[in-house]
Amino acid sequence: MSTPRFTPRQAVENRLKSRGLTFDDVRVGKKVLLTWTEKWGHELADALGATPAPRTMFSDTFWLRTVDNDNGGVTVAFAPIGAPGTVMVMEDLIACGAESIVGVGASGGLNSAHPVGDVLIPDIVKVIDEGTSAHYANDKPPTASKDLRTTLEPLIQNHGGRSASGDWWTTDGFYREMSDDIARHIDHGILGVDMESSAMYRLAQFRGIAACNMLIVSDELWTDWNYGIDFGAFKSGVQAMQAAAIEWATAPE
Repeated sequence: MSTPRFTPRQAVENRLKSRGLTFDDVRVGKKVLLTWTEKWGHELADALGATPAPRTMFSDTFWLRTVDNDNGGVTVAFAPIGAPGTVMVMEDLIACGAESIVGVGASGGLNSAHPVGDVLIPDIVKVIDEGTSAHYANDKPPTASKDLRTTLEPLIQNHGGRSASGDWWTTDGFYREMSDDIARHIDHGILGVDMESSAMYRLAQFRGIAACNMLIVSDELWTDWNYGIDFGAFKSGVQAMQAAAIEWATAPE
């Protein structure tokens, strides 16, 4: 049986060594809030009182902030957009002790009942249009952690947000979300589209950790493209999503 030439832990160890650090210096919490929007990352970290932690990547662009607590700590991670970079960061985080990862991001909406500002939870990714997840092959479809999904959806609603979970589409072709594909996926009941969920869920299944994403609808795709990040509904939805993320992160085990 073939094995990887090097492991995530070996890679992180060497990156740390190049900066005069070791795993003893790493501060990664058991719980992780992972986001692709730097502003949201800093807002979440500030709300939690998280302080800068040693980054696991060579690039200064992507960072970690961690708050220590009696439950194993919480890390906020600012990650690259797209499945390959996100999974690389997740592999590093898991190697450093992460056990539950919640994504806090945005998505395209395919269901007219859930317009801009609704917070969607990808449950089962039925359409996989990215290549990273194939490296973590599994007979089962990429699926969110049931425990996380059933926890997060009511938290969003309790903080005033509208939410739903359902079947999903992940693509690495951001500018190739074609009208005929969208129409077909809508006919098959697909709720929304993003660029990371399928690979994140496959990795989580492979490594035996929990992962689930909360993704606010930023643009509506079921008709003429409607990009709504300046809408009041989007801003209030972000507030509800962030409040749910913070409540989950700070809840005792």
